[in-house]
Amino acid sequence: MSSRPDTLPSWLGNLLDKDHRTWASAFALLILLGAVVFWAGISGSNSQRTWQVFLINFLFWTGLSFGAVLFGAILNMTNAQWARPFKRVAEAPAMFLPFSLGFFALLYLGREEFFHWIHEPVHGKEWWLQVNALFARDGLALLLLTLVSLAMVYCSIKSDVEMKKEGAEASGAAKASRYWKIQVFLSPVYGILYAVVLTLIAIDLIMALDAHWVSTLFGAYYFMGSFYTALAFLFFVLIVVMRREPFKTHVHSKHMHDMGKLLLGFCLVTGDFFYSQFLVIWYGNLPEETRYVILRVQQTPWKMVAWIVLAVCFVIPFLTLLNRRIKMKPFPMLCLTGFILVGMWLERLLLVAPSLWQGGSLPLGFQEVAITLGFAGLMALCLMFFLRAFPPLPLSDPLFQRYVEKQKAQE
Repeated sequence: MSSRPDTLPSWLGNLLDKDHRTWASAFALLILLGAVVFWAGISGSNSQRTWQVFLINFLFWTGLSFGAVLFGAILNMTNAQWARPFKRVAEAPAMFLPFSLGFFALLYLGREEFFHWIHEPVHGKEWWLQVNALFARDGLALLLLTLVSLAMVYCSIKSDVEMKKEGAEASGAAKASRYWKIQVFLSPVYGILYAVVLTLIAIDLIMALDAHWVSTLFGAYYFMGSFYTALAFLFFVLIVVMRREPFKTHVHSKHMHDMGKLLLGFCLVTGDFFYSQFLVIWYGNLPEETRYVILRVQQTPWKMVAWIVLAVCFVIPFLTLLNRRIKMKPFPMLCLTGFILVGMWLERLLLVAPSLWQGGSLPLGFQEVAITLGFAGLMALCLMFFLRAFPPLPLSDPLFQRYVEKQKAQE
């Protein structure tokens, strides 16, 4: 279990070993492509479709980023040592969050493409569905969660910087200890805010698109799905970076096995939240609730997408991750986590687009792919910059130090 995992195919390994400047240039081109297509889209005759895919990507990448930081917070709250070598990988998506705030502000420009109730108020919900109040409360909530995220990551990095600057001297150790205590304090605060803020985002930016539909479990389903997406993303990135030092020295088959078990667990939890929500709607059989589900699982063109999401996000991962050995094989897990990420993106499409799209065909073409690749390029560039600018290992983290001592003792 502590041996090195199987290597990736040579063609993929050679691709991943390309110079970082080559990858940075490629990611920058993706960002440029996404920005140009977005600008052309909102300036054209079918701007609603462009704003629609922009919202989908905002919900997907923002939830993923917050979920990744939550993984680091959970490691702190549980005193977990096993995942300490890639704690910094979990912190890296925090660099995307300031951009996410900018994207949220940009959504305000497309508000009339999302919310029909701006001009047609929904009786009984006027007190909540006010567009300026919606963006104000969501903006403040996202800002608060982002600040707590960045504060937690800052303390983690600053602790390493202080230790490196002052070495093993008492002053350096004392400062590192102080920063660690702040992380321990902020982690549960972040966990609570994560659930509250992402529930608010789910209500205001997804449920409010179809203002007559309501589900009390939907917020929990969204933030749990975001964490599941984040786990798949972190597993994907871990497989990519574990070929390089210093991860190569510290990440072993056991880490992949443990991440696989965690991914399986939250695959089941997310699927259970979906089933629990679906069961209540089916059993209650209320028209204002069933319409939302029927549109997505029985009507064209969404029915096909719903079955793909069910298979790619839940059925295939569940059956695959039951196998112990496959969790420790990089290439199959790289493919599986990639499929999960695509499936969860389609799941966000399924939550948003049917409430807005009036066309008879599936709104999935060059425009959607280009804008999504732009977001992906920005996330990848953030990760690359973060892991190159800051110490890739949390050297001052006391739990990482215990992990290293335990590894030496086993050797």
